Amino acid sequence: MAYKKAALALIIVLSTAVMGMGSILPHSKVALDKEIGPNEVKGKVLSVQINVFRRGTLVVESNRTRKTYTFYVGRRTIYYPRRYPNIGETVKVQYINDRGFLKAVRVEIVQGP
Repeated sequence: MAYKKAALALIIVLSTAVMGMGSILPHSKVALDKEIGPNEVKGKVLSVQINVFRRGTLVVESNRTRKTYTFYVGRRTIYYPRRYPNIGETVKVQYINDRGFLKAVRVEIVQGP
């Protein structure tokens, strides 16, 4: 009877350890597939289309995931330094997801990749 209790305790300990390892390992793999922040992307500018009313789109290819993002820019978008980015420059974009549309809040032009 005592060996049944010991076997049950061993099964519980092993299953808890396996579940703990399973929850640790996928996080390390997922961390490589994510961007630099929850609502931040750093990458290369592929396209800039801004009209006279300061509204338009900014297409950025992420440095980490190579995914292409289309950001909507407008009058409230803040640029640092105070100019529009050129094609090929590296930018860091902070954005919000407004009903499925990615709206850029801040666009920072950074030096290098």
